[in-house]
Amino acid sequence: MKSKKIANNGSKHQSKKHIKPKLLIVADTYEPKVDGTYIFMKEFIKRTTNDFDISLLVPRYRNQKDTKHLHFVDVSKRFVLSGYSNVAISFRNLRKTIKAIKENEIIFIQGPALLSFFSMFLGRRYKKKVVSYLHVLGWELFEKFLPIKFFDFFLRMTRRMSMWFYNFNDIVCIPYAGVRRELVKSGLNCRAEVANLGVDIKRFSPSTHKAKSKTAIGIAEHIQVIGYCGRVSKEKNVLTLLEGFKKLRGQSDLVLLIVGDGDPEIMDELRRQSNCVCTGFVDDVEKYMQAMDIFVMPSLTETTSLATLEAMSCGLPVISSKVGFIASYLEKGFNGEFFPRENSTMLSIKIEKFLREPLYAGGLGHNARRKVAYSFSWDRSVKKISRILKKVLGET
Repeated sequence: MKSKKIANNGSKHQSKKHIKPKLLIVADTYEPKVDGTYIFMKEFIKRTTNDFDISLLVPRYRNQKDTKHLHFVDVSKRFVLSGYSNVAISFRNLRKTIKAIKENEIIFIQGPALLSFFSMFLGRRYKKKVVSYLHVLGWELFEKFLPIKFFDFFLRMTRRMSMWFYNFNDIVCIPYAGVRRELVKSGLNCRAEVANLGVDIKRFSPSTHKAKSKTAIGIAEHIQVIGYCGRVSKEKNVLTLLEGFKKLRGQSDLVLLIVGDGDPEIMDELRRQSNCVCTGFVDDVEKYMQAMDIFVMPSLTETTSLATLEAMSCGLPVISSKVGFIASYLEKGFNGEFFPRENSTMLSIKIEKFLREPLYAGGLGHNARRKVAYSFSWDRSVKKISRILKKVLGET
């Protein structure tokens, strides 16, 4: 990703305020893994190349080469946390990370795995301005991996460790106000600013011809498609969706469409279901969403859930677990429905209702589209985050 060169108008005394601040974006995910964090980075960079001189520090998932503004660190193939491959502990990675941090003024962290936490520490160590966008709270990723015995003890420890790193920030950006209360209760000492995520409502628009949208991805037009989009990991709880799907009647006329990739064991179990289609990571997510009839978000933990907003923008009726910010913008009986977490029976009942009452489901989808179009915008979100980043440098 290339930033535009700073124009030189010939003045020998170019004022500092005309020089774009050097911004390093650090993330624990990158191509070909397309998730909410990756989409956020893409939308942010697209709108801010005139405001910042942007570089990236990200994991290398294939044979990707470094460029002037794109720095890759090698990842460990042994240790994967919730779909995030952690960086390999090596002098090479350490040198590259330190060099990238030293060369920039603002370190903009996307979290929530080792590279991001380590960069928070180094950013403060080298007296840089450090700002994090909390797409997910660090300790929530660990909950599914902690031993049942002494669970509360280990959860408290992971929470304290996460907060220790978060307090290296000058500012943390959060997707909704409820996250601030949780952070303050856990010991946050730095400032927290709310900046909602957005949706590209032109790209994620309702299908104008549902049958053609289905055949375009290889699904017969008469098939009812129940879909999920996102990372496949334990806390995303996709297996509850699979179990709920298995309980539906009329399996010959149904397809479970999983758009995303992740945990190999979960992916293998999904693929064993004969009428389950798994796409892996794709760039044209909207094409698959437009082929869906119902979208399900079964996650155990979320902050915003960009995938849910994108599905709503496509005019899909949504069934979701009641977690995070979703509980604020999804309204039962108006633009979606909720089901109890990990309850596959209740999920199947909700799906059956949508299949049985297409006019009701269609009304929910219509209202969902209106909600996103009126309330969520990438332009507004990125402008606010840009102001926060400039404020931390004293450039308000």
